[in-house]
Amino acid sequence: MGDLVAMRYPTEMLANLADHTYVTCGTGGKAWGCWGGKTGGTELHRATGSTKRADEIAESDERAGITCYLINGVCHQSANRILLPAAITVRGARGYEVSEALFGTYGRPGGFLGMCKAPFDQLTGTTGDLPACTAMALQMAARKRTSKRRLRRQAKTRVRVAIPRERKYLQGVLAIYRQARTPLKSATRARAFAAGRDLEAFHLRLFMHQVDYKLGSRVDRTADRRLREIRQSTERSRQKIEQWLMNRHMTPAEFVHEFDAETKVFQHAVAGALKPAQYSKLFDLRPGTIVTLADPRISKRAFKR
Repeated sequence: MGDLVAMRYPTEMLANLADHTYVTCGTGGKAWGCWGGKTGGTELHRATGSTKRADEIAESDERAGITCYLINGVCHQSANRILLPAAITVRGARGYEVSEALFGTYGRPGGFLGMCKAPFDQLTGTTGDLPACTAMALQMAARKRTSKRRLRRQAKTRVRVAIPRERKYLQGVLAIYRQARTPLKSATRARAFAAGRDLEAFHLRLFMHQVDYKLGSRVDRTADRRLREIRQSTERSRQKIEQWLMNRHMTPAEFVHEFDAETKVFQHAVAGALKPAQYSKLFDLRPGTIVTLADPRISKRAFKR
Protein backbone atom coordinates (compact mmCIF):
# COMPACT_ATOMS: atom_id res chain seq x y z
CA MET A 1 0.00 0.00 0.00
CA GLY A 2 1.26 3.46 -0.86
CA ASP A 3 1.46 6.60 1.26
CA LEU A 4 -0.55 9.80 1.01
CA VAL A 5 1.14 13.03 2.04
CA ALA A 6 -0.58 16.24 3.18
CA MET A 7 1.37 19.25 1.89
CA ARG A 8 1.13 22.98 2.48
CA TYR A 9 2.74 26.25 1.52
CA PRO A 10 2.10 29.79 2.75
CA THR A 11 0.29 32.15 0.41
CA GLU A 12 2.48 35.23 0.22
CA MET A 13 0.04 37.66 -1.37
CA LEU A 14 -1.61 38.58 1.92
CA ALA A 15 -0.09 38.24 5.37
CA ASN A 16 -3.35 37.05 6.95
CA LEU A 17 -4.26 34.49 4.28
CA ALA A 18 -4.49 30.81 5.21
CA ASP A 19 -1.97 28.29 3.86
CA HIS A 20 -2.67 26.53 0.58
CA THR A 21 -2.77 22.73 0.89
CA TYR A 22 -2.48 19.90 -1.60
CA VAL A 23 -1.73 16.17 -1.64
CA THR A 24 1.02 13.98 -3.07
CA CYS A 25 1.72 10.29 -2.88
CA GLY A 26 4.76 9.12 -0.97
CA THR A 27 6.95 8.61 -4.03
CA GLY A 28 6.24 12.10 -5.35
CA GLY A 29 5.09 10.50 -8.58
CA LYS A 30 1.58 11.94 -8.37
CA ALA A 31 0.15 15.13 -6.88
CA TRP A 32 -3.31 16.67 -6.64
CA GLY A 33 -3.60 20.48 -6.69
CA CYS A 34 -6.85 20.98 -4.74
CA TRP A 35 -7.83 24.21 -6.54
CA GLY A 36 -4.27 25.59 -6.48
CA GLY A 37 -0.62 24.71 -6.97
CA LYS A 38 0.87 21.29 -6.26
CA THR A 39 4.61 21.89 -5.97
CA GLY A 40 7.00 23.69 -3.64
CA GLY A 41 5.26 22.85 -0.37
CA THR A 42 6.42 21.28 2.86
CA GLU A 43 5.10 18.10 4.39
CA LEU A 44 2.49 18.22 7.14
CA HIS A 45 1.64 14.54 7.64
CA ARG A 46 1.72 11.24 5.81
CA ALA A 47 0.02 7.89 6.32
CA THR A 48 -0.67 4.68 4.44
CA GLY A 49 -3.70 4.59 2.16
CA SER A 50 -4.89 3.56 -1.30
CA THR A 51 -3.48 6.05 -3.80
CA LYS A 52 -5.81 4.69 -6.48
CA ARG A 53 -8.82 5.44 -4.29
CA ALA A 54 -7.43 8.90 -3.54
CA ASP A 55 -7.02 9.56 -7.26
CA GLU A 56 -10.60 8.55 -8.00
CA ILE A 57 -11.91 10.71 -5.15
CA ALA A 58 -9.85 13.62 -6.53
CA GLU A 59 -11.47 13.29 -9.98
CA SER A 60 -9.88 14.70 -13.11
CA ASP A 61 -9.96 18.32 -11.90
CA GLU A 62 -8.19 17.36 -8.64
CA ARG A 63 -10.84 19.14 -6.55
CA ALA A 64 -12.48 16.01 -5.12
CA GLY A 65 -16.03 17.13 -5.78
CA ILE A 66 -15.69 20.51 -4.02
CA THR A 67 -17.81 22.00 -6.77
CA CYS A 68 -17.80 25.73 -5.97
CA TYR A 69 -14.94 27.57 -4.31
CA LEU A 70 -15.98 29.38 -1.09
CA ILE A 71 -19.41 27.73 -1.14
CA ASN A 72 -18.51 24.05 -0.71
CA GLY A 73 -15.04 24.67 0.64
CA VAL A 74 -11.50 25.67 -0.21
CA CYS A 75 -8.29 23.73 -0.84
CA HIS A 76 -8.37 22.31 2.71
CA GLN A 77 -11.62 20.42 2.11
CA SER A 78 -10.48 19.11 -1.30
CA ALA A 79 -7.25 17.85 0.27
CA ASN A 80 -9.06 16.22 3.19
CA ARG A 81 -11.31 14.29 0.82
CA ILE A 82 -8.30 13.00 -1.11
CA LEU A 83 -6.55 12.08 2.15
CA LEU A 84 -9.55 10.10 3.41
CA PRO A 85 -8.03 6.67 2.47
CA ALA A 86 -5.13 7.47 4.83
CA ALA A 87 -7.40 8.77 7.63
CA ILE A 88 -5.49 12.04 8.00
CA THR A 89 -6.26 15.70 7.26
CA VAL A 90 -4.34 18.91 6.63
CA ARG A 91 -4.68 19.90 10.28
CA GLY A 92 -1.68 22.03 11.15
CA ALA A 93 -1.89 24.24 8.07
CA ARG A 94 -2.32 27.90 8.99
CA GLY A 95 -6.00 28.84 9.03
CA TYR A 96 -7.18 25.24 8.72
CA GLU A 97 -9.18 25.20 11.95
CA VAL A 98 -11.14 28.29 10.84
CA SER A 99 -11.76 26.65 7.48
CA GLU A 100 -12.99 23.47 9.17
CA ALA A 101 -15.28 25.51 11.42
CA LEU A 102 -16.90 27.20 8.40
CA PHE A 103 -16.96 24.41 5.81
CA GLY A 104 -16.62 21.21 7.82
CA THR A 105 -13.81 18.69 7.49
CA TYR A 106 -14.98 17.42 4.10
CA GLY A 107 -16.86 20.46 2.81
CA ARG A 108 -20.41 21.76 2.61
CA PRO A 109 -22.64 19.35 0.63
CA GLY A 110 -24.36 22.38 -0.91
CA GLY A 111 -25.12 26.03 -0.41
CA PHE A 112 -28.39 27.97 -0.41
CA LEU A 113 -31.23 25.74 -1.69
CA GLY A 114 -28.72 23.07 -2.61
CA MET A 115 -26.78 25.26 -5.06
CA CYS A 116 -23.35 23.86 -5.97
CA LYS A 117 -24.14 20.30 -4.88
CA ALA A 118 -21.00 18.58 -3.67
CA PRO A 119 -21.80 15.05 -2.47
CA PHE A 120 -18.85 13.23 -0.93
CA ASP A 121 -18.37 9.94 -2.81
CA GLN A 122 -15.94 8.01 -0.62
CA LEU A 123 -15.46 5.11 -3.08
CA THR A 124 -15.02 2.56 -0.33
CA GLY A 125 -14.82 -0.30 -2.86
CA THR A 126 -11.67 1.06 -4.53
CA THR A 127 -8.30 -0.31 -3.41
CA GLY A 128 -4.76 -0.57 -4.68
CA ASP A 129 -2.19 1.94 -5.83
CA LEU A 130 -1.27 3.98 -8.87
CA PRO A 131 1.86 2.72 -10.65
CA ALA A 132 3.58 6.06 -10.01
CA CYS A 133 2.95 5.71 -6.28
CA THR A 134 4.34 2.24 -5.59
CA ALA A 135 7.52 1.39 -3.75
CA MET A 136 8.98 0.08 -6.99
CA ALA A 137 8.45 3.47 -8.63
CA LEU A 138 10.22 5.11 -5.71
CA GLN A 139 13.18 2.74 -6.02
CA MET A 140 13.50 3.31 -9.76
CA ALA A 141 13.37 7.08 -9.36
CA ALA A 142 15.82 6.91 -6.48
CA ARG A 143 18.36 4.97 -8.53
CA LYS A 144 18.30 7.69 -11.14
CA ARG A 145 18.35 10.74 -8.89
CA THR A 146 19.82 9.98 -5.50
CA SER A 147 22.90 8.67 -3.80
CA LYS A 148 23.00 5.58 -1.61
CA ARG A 149 23.11 7.85 1.43
CA ARG A 150 19.84 9.53 0.47
CA LEU A 151 18.26 6.14 -0.18
CA ARG A 152 19.08 5.11 3.39
CA ARG A 153 17.46 8.31 4.69
CA GLN A 154 14.33 7.61 2.61
CA ALA A 155 14.14 4.08 3.97
CA LYS A 156 14.10 5.49 7.51
CA THR A 157 11.23 7.92 6.81
CA ARG A 158 8.55 7.31 9.39
CA VAL A 159 4.94 7.10 8.30
CA ARG A 160 2.60 9.03 10.57
CA VAL A 161 -0.13 6.97 12.22
CA ALA A 162 -3.27 8.78 13.32
CA ILE A 163 -3.57 8.76 17.09
CA PRO A 164 -6.69 6.95 18.39
CA ARG A 165 -8.33 10.19 19.57
CA GLU A 166 -7.90 11.83 16.18
CA ARG A 167 -9.18 8.75 14.38
CA LYS A 168 -12.22 8.69 16.66
CA TYR A 169 -12.82 12.37 15.89
CA LEU A 170 -12.81 11.70 12.12
CA GLN A 171 -15.17 8.76 12.60
CA GLY A 172 -17.55 11.13 14.39
CA VAL A 173 -17.25 13.64 11.53
CA LEU A 174 -18.09 11.00 8.93
CA ALA A 175 -21.07 9.85 11.00
CA ILE A 176 -22.45 13.42 10.96
CA TYR A 177 -22.04 13.54 7.16
CA ARG A 178 -23.85 10.21 6.77
CA GLN A 179 -26.75 11.25 9.00
CA ALA A 180 -27.20 14.53 7.13
CA ARG A 181 -27.10 13.02 3.63
CA THR A 182 -30.86 12.43 3.21
CA PRO A 183 -32.27 15.75 4.50
CA LEU A 184 -29.63 17.82 2.66
CA LYS A 185 -30.29 15.98 -0.58
CA SER A 186 -33.93 17.16 -0.56
CA ALA A 187 -33.18 20.92 -0.57
CA THR A 188 -35.70 22.54 -2.94
CA ARG A 189 -37.39 25.90 -3.36
CA ALA A 190 -40.62 24.36 -2.10
CA ARG A 191 -39.04 23.74 1.30
CA ALA A 192 -36.54 26.59 1.32
CA PHE A 193 -36.93 27.43 5.00
CA ALA A 194 -36.56 23.82 6.15
CA ALA A 195 -33.60 23.28 3.79
CA GLY A 196 -31.78 26.24 5.28
CA ARG A 197 -32.43 24.95 8.79
CA ASP A 198 -31.12 21.49 7.82
CA LEU A 199 -27.87 22.99 6.55
CA GLU A 200 -27.61 25.15 9.65
CA ALA A 201 -28.11 22.17 11.98
CA PHE A 202 -25.58 20.09 10.04
CA HIS A 203 -22.82 22.68 10.34
CA LEU A 204 -23.65 23.41 13.95
CA ARG A 205 -23.15 19.72 14.79
CA LEU A 206 -19.82 19.66 12.94
CA PHE A 207 -18.60 22.82 14.65
CA MET A 208 -19.54 21.71 18.15
CA HIS A 209 -17.88 18.34 17.47
CA GLN A 210 -14.74 20.29 16.57
CA VAL A 211 -15.03 22.45 19.70
CA ASP A 212 -15.37 19.34 21.88
CA TYR A 213 -12.34 17.75 20.19
CA LYS A 214 -10.13 20.82 20.62
CA LEU A 215 -11.37 22.20 23.96
CA GLY A 216 -13.33 19.43 25.69
CA SER A 217 -14.51 20.32 29.18
CA ARG A 218 -12.74 23.70 29.09
CA VAL A 219 -15.90 25.28 27.64
CA ASP A 220 -18.49 26.27 30.24
CA ARG A 221 -22.24 26.49 29.58
CA THR A 222 -22.21 30.20 28.82
CA ALA A 223 -19.43 29.87 26.24
CA ASP A 224 -21.05 26.77 24.76
CA ARG A 225 -24.35 28.59 24.26
CA ARG A 226 -22.60 31.61 22.78
CA LEU A 227 -20.59 29.49 20.33
CA ARG A 228 -23.78 27.81 19.13
CA GLU A 229 -25.42 31.18 18.55
CA ILE A 230 -22.38 32.47 16.66
CA ARG A 231 -22.18 29.46 14.35
CA GLN A 232 -25.92 29.57 13.60
CA SER A 233 -25.76 33.29 12.86
CA THR A 234 -22.77 32.79 10.56
CA GLU A 235 -24.57 30.08 8.61
CA ARG A 236 -27.63 32.28 8.11
CA SER A 237 -25.45 35.13 6.87
CA ARG A 238 -23.62 32.76 4.53
CA GLN A 239 -26.84 31.50 3.03
CA LYS A 240 -28.06 35.06 2.55
CA ILE A 241 -25.07 36.14 0.47
CA GLU A 242 -25.24 32.86 -1.47
CA GLN A 243 -28.89 33.66 -2.25
CA TRP A 244 -27.88 37.11 -3.49
CA LEU A 245 -25.15 35.57 -5.65
CA MET A 246 -27.50 32.95 -7.07
CA ASN A 247 -30.14 35.59 -7.89
CA ARG A 248 -27.47 37.87 -9.39
CA HIS A 249 -28.13 40.58 -6.86
CA MET A 250 -24.41 40.42 -6.04
CA THR A 251 -21.39 40.10 -8.31
CA PRO A 252 -18.80 37.37 -7.71
CA ALA A 253 -16.30 40.00 -6.56
CA GLU A 254 -18.82 41.35 -4.06
CA PHE A 255 -19.54 37.82 -2.88
CA VAL A 256 -15.84 37.14 -2.21
CA HIS A 257 -15.57 40.44 -0.31
CA GLU A 258 -18.63 39.62 1.80
CA PHE A 259 -17.39 36.09 2.46
CA ASP A 260 -14.11 37.48 3.77
CA ALA A 261 -16.04 39.93 5.95
CA GLU A 262 -18.18 37.11 7.39
CA THR A 263 -15.05 35.06 8.08
CA LYS A 264 -13.58 37.92 10.10
CA VAL A 265 -16.83 38.60 11.96
CA PHE A 266 -17.03 34.91 12.88
CA GLN A 267 -13.50 34.87 14.32
CA HIS A 268 -13.98 38.11 16.24
CA ALA A 269 -17.22 36.75 17.73
CA VAL A 270 -15.59 33.47 18.75
CA ALA A 271 -12.68 35.40 20.29
CA GLY A 272 -15.21 37.38 22.33
CA ALA A 273 -16.88 34.19 23.58
CA LEU A 274 -13.68 32.43 24.67
CA LYS A 275 -10.62 33.16 26.73
CA PRO A 276 -7.52 34.03 24.67
CA ALA A 277 -5.91 30.65 25.40
CA GLN A 278 -9.10 28.85 24.33
CA TYR A 279 -9.29 30.80 21.08
CA SER A 280 -5.66 29.98 20.39
CA LYS A 281 -6.18 26.27 21.03
CA LEU A 282 -9.42 26.06 19.02
CA PHE A 283 -8.11 27.76 15.89
CA ASP A 284 -4.38 27.08 16.33
CA LEU A 285 -3.73 30.83 16.05
CA ARG A 286 -2.22 33.39 18.36
CA PRO A 287 -4.82 35.38 20.31
CA GLY A 288 -5.94 38.32 18.22
CA THR A 289 -4.88 36.75 14.92
CA ILE A 290 -7.59 36.77 12.24
CA VAL A 291 -7.16 34.87 8.95
CA THR A 292 -8.96 35.00 5.62
CA LEU A 293 -9.64 31.96 3.46
CA ALA A 294 -10.36 33.33 -0.03
CA ASP A 295 -7.19 33.15 -2.14
CA PRO A 296 -7.54 36.06 -4.63
CA ARG A 297 -5.92 34.16 -7.49
CA ILE A 298 -8.05 31.05 -7.02
CA SER A 299 -11.20 33.14 -6.51
CA LYS A 300 -10.59 34.98 -9.77
CA ARG A 301 -10.21 31.71 -11.71
CA ALA A 302 -13.10 29.99 -9.93
CA PHE A 303 -15.66 32.72 -10.51
CA LYS A 304 -14.70 33.21 -14.14
CA ARG A 305 -16.77 30.10 -14.71
